[in-house]
Amino acid sequence: MRFIGFDMGDGESAVSVFEQGSGIEPIILPVAGSRSLLTAVGRLRGEIVVGERAYTDVLAEDLSVRFKSRFTYDPASYDTVVLFARGVLTALRDAASIQEGDVFVVGCPAGWNAACRRRYHDLLVRAGFPTPQVISESRAAFLYAKYAKTVALDIDVLRESALVIDIGSSTLDFAYIVDGRETGVGTFGEIQLGGGLLDAELLKRAVERSRQKEELQRVLRESKSWHSYLEIQARKVKEQFFTLEATDPHAVVKKQVRVFYDGVQKLLLELDAQEAATLVDAPLDALGGTSFAQALRDALTHARHITRENPPKVVLLTGGASRMGMFQEQCREIFADAVVVSCPEPEFSIAKGLAYAGWIDENMREFRQAIAREITDERVSGIARDALPQLTPGVVDALVELALQEAALPAVFQWKRGEIDTLEDLTRQMQRRMEEVLASSLAQEVLEPVVARWVEGLTGQLQAMVDPICDRYQVPRREMRLSFAQRGEAGKVSIEARELMGLNLIGALVAIVMSVLSALLCGGSGVALIATGPVGFLAGLAVGAVMAVLGWTAVSGALMKARLPKVLRWVNVEKRMGSESVKKSLREALAKEIAAKNGAFAQQVVSGFTRSFQQYLHQLTQAAEIPIQ
Repeated sequence: MRFIGFDMGDGESAVSVFEQGSGIEPIILPVAGSRSLLTAVGRLRGEIVVGERAYTDVLAEDLSVRFKSRFTYDPASYDTVVLFARGVLTALRDAASIQEGDVFVVGCPAGWNAACRRRYHDLLVRAGFPTPQVISESRAAFLYAKYAKTVALDIDVLRESALVIDIGSSTLDFAYIVDGRETGVGTFGEIQLGGGLLDAELLKRAVERSRQKEELQRVLRESKSWHSYLEIQARKVKEQFFTLEATDPHAVVKKQVRVFYDGVQKLLLELDAQEAATLVDAPLDALGGTSFAQALRDALTHARHITRENPPKVVLLTGGASRMGMFQEQCREIFADAVVVSCPEPEFSIAKGLAYAGWIDENMREFRQAIAREITDERVSGIARDALPQLTPGVVDALVELALQEAALPAVFQWKRGEIDTLEDLTRQMQRRMEEVLASSLAQEVLEPVVARWVEGLTGQLQAMVDPICDRYQVPRREMRLSFAQRGEAGKVSIEARELMGLNLIGALVAIVMSVLSALLCGGSGVALIATGPVGFLAGLAVGAVMAVLGWTAVSGALMKARLPKVLRWVNVEKRMGSESVKKSLREALAKEIAAKNGAFAQQVVSGFTRSFQQYLHQLTQAAEIPIQ
């Protein structure tokens, strides 16, 4: 499978291709004869022309530039975006540079919201791109820094913390990476701050100095094509100057431009160190009166502020405008403790990163599908079912103690004080209390550590299902390390008492309490009946609303309805209920029900665990990435 990265910039654009499994870095595809394509579009005799073809021989009709920077606020730019994208796609097809089945990945500024991204996607579809993916350019820059061999960053440093800064013609984007991946603050940026502002200001200042100022201003007002052409020429002068400035502080770039519009006008575009300093420090209307240099400083300072908890060890500069010496100096000053690195070919880094992104995203999609397909409910249920004997003792001990202390004994004390009239009323009150206790957070708190220890024992078998799939899709095993049994994670894979409604725990507990109480009141004959349990008890982990039916004697039946005087109520039932013999009887009854292989407890615990684990696994796969290796 091949992945096409399309970086539609405001000033220049580039297209790359990456073939999965080739082991070769993305290759830049020429478009209309140019590897770095000027983002310009128009029509010549009805044909869409892009790049330099739009103005080299004949000035194209409706020549447009810098339309992407207007996308977020000017609907008139939508048709231009479609026209340019269609022109690029046509040029690629004409050159046989793309194939059937290629996946297209197109970048957008990190600052664009979801609505802008959806609209951009829809325009790309209109232009003819088959199911394009739209991702942030800063993420593409991050992936380029991560995988490109030409950057040669220290991988250990990049694993700690890094900041990728992408500055183009219209936007300034950031990608913040900690531990080899984008963090929660991830991508952010300024959607109206880029080198194109300097192009417009350079042109404006050149016109102001011209002897033909009024004629040229008229041209700019009346002719969109000539206005676009002059901005392109201003951009070329700016780029040439900043390229030369890196090695020659006294560099001067001049260009005389002839304009054929209702006569002939001449315009001198000139840039030297002094004019460049004035250019970047002048207040700009587009920035609300702030200078370009100050706006850059503010954006970089903001980036330093939000990354202050783990400051970047390395700052990678990319994007065509990153060649500006002033910008590089600001980055070194504001991130004084970081190593500042410039991409060798910044104009191509986003396009290559987009191609990488397409490959990574497709690989992760296949990985997640494999996890869902191969780790089935049947496999997970089998592991849980086989391990049930290890869960039983802890569950029994926890719930027996909870039910007695929080439900049974408090109800008995109410009866002893005369707040409950009959033993029959006591039975109903205990049932209600036990239902409330076992459905409360208290029951969950008691069960959680028991379940956490049990789940921890399953981790090895569950992990053994996940690891081979990680290896197959080159996802590091640590990305899918199961940690649900650790502190703070047990709630992700748990058994909730409230989910186990229908078992007869309540009936068994109530019957035990009433039998002990009846035996004390009747002189002890009832104790033998309960101990031998001729009808048995259906006991479990959870809440049940059905009281066990016991073979009470006639005396016991009458006793249940009798309003006994207070003097007879002060029997020492709490001592008997706290005795080891009673607890042992109840634990044995509960364990018997829980241990039934196909019993209600087994079914509900296994199904509940399987459902919970699959949800946790899904969350884990959605969060998984392929960090730096």
